[in-house]
Amino acid sequence: MAPRRKAKSDPPQVLSASYLEGAKNKNDLLKRLKNITEQLSDEEVEPHSPHYPGLSSLATSLVWVDEDDDTSYIYLNHKDKDVRLHSVLACMELFYIYAPEPPWNEDEIIEIFQQMIRQLGNLATCIPNDNASLLNQYEAYFRILEQLSEVKIGVVLVDLVRTEQAPQALETLCELIKTILTCVHVDHPPEVGQHAESAVAACVEEFEGNIPNAVLDELLLPVGGGPVTYVIDPKSKENPPAQIQQTNPSYLVAAKVLRKTEDKVSTPIANLLNGIFSGDPKTLESTSLSAEDLTESPPSSGKKKKKGGKDTTPSPTLVFTKEVDAGDVYSIAYELHRITPMILTTVIGTVASDLTNTDVDKRWQATKLLGRLFAARTSDIAKRFRPCFRDWLRRSYDPEGAIREMMIRSLTNFLSSQYNQTDLCSDVSEALSVIIKLDKITEIRVYAIHQVCELAHSATSDDAQSDESTRRKTHPISAVSAELLNAVGARVSSKFKTERKDAITGLARIYYKHYVTKKLQLVQEGGEDVDIDEILDVLSKENMDKALEEKFSWIPQKVFESVFFSDEHDPDLRSRIFQIVDDIMLGTVKKEGAMLSPTSRAVGLAMILQTLQTKESANKWMCTLFSHRGNLQRSLASYLDARSKAKECESGSAEAFTADADAMEKLEKMAALCAPPAAAGKSSSEVGDLETVLRKLHAAKDKHIFRILSTIATPTHSPSARIRALDELPKRTKSLGNATSSWVRSMARRCAMGSLINSESIDTCIILSQECFEAGDSEAASHFLRCVKVATSIFPALGGTKEGFKNLAEFFDLCRTTVMTSAMKKEMEKYGIVTMISDILAKAAGSSRTGKKEKDTESVDTLRKQLHRTCTREGTPEQARNAVYAIAAMMNPRSKPITDLSVRARKENTEFEPILKALVNPSRLSIPDDDANSKTKDRIISVLTAVTAIAECAPYAFNASGEGNKLGWGERAIKFALDAALLGRNTRLDTSRDDGDDSEDSDIDEESPEKSGRKKANKKKKSGVSVHCQMMSEAIELLVTHIRSTVVSSRRKAKHAELDPPSSTHIAEVFSTLAKILEDGGVPPSSVNGRYCKTSQDRAALRRSAAINLLRLCDSGLKLEDTYLTSRMWHVLSNVLLDKDASVRDSVAEELSFMLSGIGKYRHGGIGSAPSMRFIAFVTLCAESRKAGKVKTAMMQCISSLRGSIATCQAQVRAMGKAAEKNFENNLKMKLMPEYCVPYALHLLAFRHETASAAGTLAGEDDSDAEMEADELAQSEEASEKRLKKRLKFLFDPLIQSLGERADNISFLLRMVDQIGKFSPVDVMKRSSKISSLETSLDDDDSVTEADNEEKEAAARMKIIYQFAREVLLSHVKKDFNLTVYPGSIQVPAALYSRNQSSPATAPIRYDSDDSFERPAKKRPKKSISHYVKKNQDLESDDDKSVDDKSEDEKSVHDKSDDDESVDGKSGDDKSVDEGVPMMEPAEEEMEDDFGNGADDTFSPITEKEEQSNFSPAKEEHPSDNFAKGLDNISPIAKDAVSPLAEPPSSSPAKKRAPRSKKVSTKKRKSSDIDIFEDDVTSPATETASSPKLSSKRRSSRTTPKASASAKKKKSSVKSKATPVSVTKKAMISITNSQSSSSSASSTKKRGRKKETQKDADDSFDFPDSPPKKGGKKKAAGRTKKKSPPARKTSAKKAKISAPSPSTTSEASSRASRDRASRALRRSAVA
Repeated sequence: MAPRRKAKSDPPQVLSASYLEGAKNKNDLLKRLKNITEQLSDEEVEPHSPHYPGLSSLATSLVWVDEDDDTSYIYLNHKDKDVRLHSVLACMELFYIYAPEPPWNEDEIIEIFQQMIRQLGNLATCIPNDNASLLNQYEAYFRILEQLSEVKIGVVLVDLVRTEQAPQALETLCELIKTILTCVHVDHPPEVGQHAESAVAACVEEFEGNIPNAVLDELLLPVGGGPVTYVIDPKSKENPPAQIQQTNPSYLVAAKVLRKTEDKVSTPIANLLNGIFSGDPKTLESTSLSAEDLTESPPSSGKKKKKGGKDTTPSPTLVFTKEVDAGDVYSIAYELHRITPMILTTVIGTVASDLTNTDVDKRWQATKLLGRLFAARTSDIAKRFRPCFRDWLRRSYDPEGAIREMMIRSLTNFLSSQYNQTDLCSDVSEALSVIIKLDKITEIRVYAIHQVCELAHSATSDDAQSDESTRRKTHPISAVSAELLNAVGARVSSKFKTERKDAITGLARIYYKHYVTKKLQLVQEGGEDVDIDEILDVLSKENMDKALEEKFSWIPQKVFESVFFSDEHDPDLRSRIFQIVDDIMLGTVKKEGAMLSPTSRAVGLAMILQTLQTKESANKWMCTLFSHRGNLQRSLASYLDARSKAKECESGSAEAFTADADAMEKLEKMAALCAPPAAAGKSSSEVGDLETVLRKLHAAKDKHIFRILSTIATPTHSPSARIRALDELPKRTKSLGNATSSWVRSMARRCAMGSLINSESIDTCIILSQECFEAGDSEAASHFLRCVKVATSIFPALGGTKEGFKNLAEFFDLCRTTVMTSAMKKEMEKYGIVTMISDILAKAAGSSRTGKKEKDTESVDTLRKQLHRTCTREGTPEQARNAVYAIAAMMNPRSKPITDLSVRARKENTEFEPILKALVNPSRLSIPDDDANSKTKDRIISVLTAVTAIAECAPYAFNASGEGNKLGWGERAIKFALDAALLGRNTRLDTSRDDGDDSEDSDIDEESPEKSGRKKANKKKKSGVSVHCQMMSEAIELLVTHIRSTVVSSRRKAKHAELDPPSSTHIAEVFSTLAKILEDGGVPPSSVNGRYCKTSQDRAALRRSAAINLLRLCDSGLKLEDTYLTSRMWHVLSNVLLDKDASVRDSVAEELSFMLSGIGKYRHGGIGSAPSMRFIAFVTLCAESRKAGKVKTAMMQCISSLRGSIATCQAQVRAMGKAAEKNFENNLKMKLMPEYCVPYALHLLAFRHETASAAGTLAGEDDSDAEMEADELAQSEEASEKRLKKRLKFLFDPLIQSLGERADNISFLLRMVDQIGKFSPVDVMKRSSKISSLETSLDDDDSVTEADNEEKEAAARMKIIYQFAREVLLSHVKKDFNLTVYPGSIQVPAALYSRNQSSPATAPIRYDSDDSFERPAKKRPKKSISHYVKKNQDLESDDDKSVDDKSEDEKSVHDKSDDDESVDGKSGDDKSVDEGVPMMEPAEEEMEDDFGNGADDTFSPITEKEEQSNFSPAKEEHPSDNFAKGLDNISPIAKDAVSPLAEPPSSSPAKKRAPRSKKVSTKKRKSSDIDIFEDDVTSPATETASSPKLSSKRRSSRTTPKASASAKKKKSSVKSKATPVSVTKKAMISITNSQSSSSSASSTKKRGRKKETQKDADDSFDFPDSPPKKGGKKKAAGRTKKKSPPARKTSAKKAKISAPSPSTTSEASSRASRDRASRALRRSAVA
């Protein structure tokens, strides 16, 4: 307190009322008041002193009331502010003088305090500075505060409150405290805050016992405002002005007061808070504090969140109010934990009780408050209140989404602040994980992912922090547990796009910051000259931090597994994955430099691939991603080349239009690999139509756009090229529109090489691998080589750079020539160093850029010598294969391919003839003996592998003939593989040496007997596949590779490079041998070599090899399947998909997926072709396979391609006319429509024995031998039914799902299944009198009775299959359009199904006599398709009705129209586009009876011309051949799988079928008519190739089906003119639905007789050689005898058609008359 001064004038005169009353004006009054105040400050002034008699009157005069207004005080309420101020100052001095009893009454005291409060409030805006007047005011206001602090004048009001003497005392006291707390400014001197604290504390401490809630409110309100407040920035020029943060001085004063008076206020404040939280009415009435949280909008104030829903809305953000009213109890309670935490001891429990309150707002506010309290850095409340903490954690599962959202923020805050509380953090992490994994609302899960990823990314990598201030601001990465990151990783597979995209992005950023940078820290610091030991330490497993690896190393796996979502499903995610891989995982490269050095990026790439090794799927998807980029680069380069060629053409010319259309087509193909404009654009307004975008880009005039694109169209471009493309392309394409600019940028980002894999990093990997090898660490070297191997497998050019290929060659030479210890050799062999280098060389050699300098040429020559040595002497099988591939690639590089086949043939002979000469000799190519050493045994495998590779890469050299009469080297190898290795014949390799034969055998080290004996004694028996089994597998590989390469190469015609295809005998023998191995369960055909293959592993390996290679022989691009693969072989091959060995099943299923998708071996010249329908049917047996997902994906791709081919084909046939459309309907659609795989699939299932339990026991069978209990039997049947349903679902799902939600093929499939159920499946495995010699080698010795039983069992199984198939199909019916009726006919393969009406499959049909048969009259029809879908009035024709809808009145016989004859006859000159397949000519005759001109009565035998080789195309050109040129624009599937689209006219009028003179029916053909088309026709080559050969007697015993009744009515016959017929053509027979209900007696008898002479399934029906001739010439009517083909030397006669005898003709005529009469009677009865 300032010292009191002495009065300058006479104090008694001044300190009196008269002195104050003597003022003449305002100024004089102000002067007098100042003098009075100055005199009162004298320390000598005493109350009631004789020296100051007027003091009492002065005190009274200061509070005089105006005479006119008794409520207005003259001086205290004076209109002049200075008068009021100094009046208050004078009163303040009098309070000091008269203390403790003031000289005024209660009302006067209240008035003085009210004016004092008004004056003190001005202190907040009065800041001391150099202004004298302002400084004087500040001193006056400060004097008031000083008096309140030191004199404690406020206690006067406290006394009035306690004594309740003045009603306004409490209100005035509260106002005083509020003013004191708010008058402090941040710019005031510290003394102001100190006096304010002292003044308020004095008032609080004066209370005894309870403190009024109003007083507590004034203390707590500043506390609720927090230590920081927002004020308007005086410098801001914005409107509204911006706000800035500022320290809250009122908070600081109040906090000090509370700490100072904690003992006095703790209980009252606790009671107040508890009363408010508990909702006590009295407390709520006595306080001004709000019971609502005013800092944030409660859930009920806004729109409630919609549970579930789409994830199109952005992540939720909580709405905060900028101007915070600090009067809510929740903010106060939170701030009190910082000031006086003990006050909250009893409050926490009260707040926790609201966690279960039914009021959502109360529950939300309590959850938020406790979350803030528990997460406060300076708080230990969570530790002290464990039960409350556990109750709070349960709010993570609150049914209200807003509360769970609040919990997410609170939980992450808790982890960032309380990371030292490990046990509590564990519970919090678990709660967060549950929210991320299981929360129902997508937005909340996304918000949780954002919070966790941000928490982890903002954490410090180093857990130990030395700086305390830094530690308080940040949190270590240990705060985020591995469990929490795994929960985020689990959402990568979410079905919501935003969720998975944000999750994978956040994880990738975390991976780079906390894993990559930490592990590569020393490598990055070392720069390009880093010590190799630092790199080895990074890759060493011994030095790995297990906790770090467990926490982060799995993230790359998740990143690449996200590639599963294609552009069709989520283009945004695919684009984001490219961005993550290129710019996040290993940093990015910018103009100012890269975040990591090339060495660091190479080591980082090795680290990533090292982690991907543990998960095969992730590695596969990584290759898929980069393959996507490689395909895009190739497509872009192809488009740019096509565009440049189009620009070179003369403008406006036809050539220019053609070239421009070709370029546009390639641009569209490239666009299919990019994100659509909707995904590439930044907003919906920028989204454009793809066609428009492509058209704008193609028509762009800025040539620089395409120059920039050309720089990133190759994988070897530099990082600067990528930066330039991403920077300049958006600018240059901006004029084309926002959509085009965004799409081009997205395309460029996908196409350009990022920081993970590029030429710079791969070259560095090659160098580092060599350095690691030289340092003696083969494991580290293998890691870097694996990076190079993966890169070159997708981008071969990355390994073919000049420096990179040179380093690879040096490394390969180093490994082959360096003298190493045995331990080093073992390490090198263990990690496959040489094998990987050879593989890389094989892939990169075709793209190598070796220079022409002497040094470069020398390195290439050295490499070639080492490769020769590898494949002929020392290499393993894989190394030998790679060496051959590398030599072939160097001979014919991709950069400069050899186009002249004659030049290529010469180069092949020059390059590979010495190698073949060294390999194919008796010392190497011989079956090892039992006592041979291991090196000799293993040598045969390497030799066969190398020979196989040569057969694949150099077909001209391999098939070169020998000198003189000697066999060529390749022919010798083929003879050894087939005769010696597989069949075990006593055929020895020609041991005669040619002149100049190399003597490399002398270089091969042979072990001495003593040495080998010692080794044999110490040698342990090896487990696994034996050497002889491996030899036979390689022999199979050689045979198949030779056939494949030779067939493909023989189609390339050159003047001096002609290559003959393998003989049909050889091909058939290979087919037969492979099928025999499969049928015998993997037992070799030869008993000589079979003794070495006794183990189950050996037999499994042989089955695997035989099945895979048999599939490869059935490649549709080779066109061998129809000729050589019989139905029996097909069934045998299908059994391997359910092999007892899992590895065999998986391998064959994977090979089947390659066949379906047309990749790998099934791709020729960059074009893949779809397989035939019977191989698509194989997917049915893959439902339980571990490769089921891969097979199903491949099937979807195959179906999609087939549907595209159908659309293209249909468009072309519509343009060609009605004849072409009819040909498509009758011939081509069976090869193109994927639904036609169903008959084959059901046939497979019908002959699977595991389907038997579902079908039950056949009638008449005795199951007394079955000792299975009833419950076991029921379980077995249930399991079998589930398996059957699963297989059917696996078949039908892709067929239906490929059409999307509006699938309209369900009705077609239902009809097909219905019709198949009415036919009897043929047992293609049984013996038959018509069996070929090829199948004889596959026949078992089963009796005829067993074969018949097998067919009966299959027919019984077909009933169950039909029921379940119908159930599966109907489960897909959702809407009416799902059952859209298909208007065409349905066909069934005749080779697999018979029309035997007495079959169990057609049990409802009853035979009354030999003359006729009827359906049971009382048979209740089952529900039809129309039961499930509303009938369409426009489709109420006969074509729209199902077979099941026919009633008894509809069983009349309908004569067929001309359309029925469309597939009954063939023109002799009709040939296929590609295969010489004859076309079906529409028959112009009407079918008179039900089976007239059917399959059993119009076929003639195979003739000489049918013996034409499949590889000798016809020279005569037909209209269909011309159309083949138009197939270039059709999908490869259409080209390889379809016959000609249009039916060409006959070459001569004599060959046309004359129309019948019978009446023509006017009724349309039924839509449900079924055609049975023959699947297989036995090839002459097949019959002559099998071993042992059939006798001529058996061959001549074949008979043809009987002639029809209509044909027998003809009176004459002629010899059938032979016409060329391909062995791959299918026979078609049209059979109407009325067959089962209205056939004639004669046809019934004929069917009965046909059972005895029924042909085998593979040749049950034959093609007609030629149609009957016109003009009174005799027609074929009698039964024809099939003659042996000319290829057989047993008969040289041509096939003839014999005329029927007169008795036969008359008998047939009478029967036909009876048939007509019978039908007439039935029609009249119906009428």
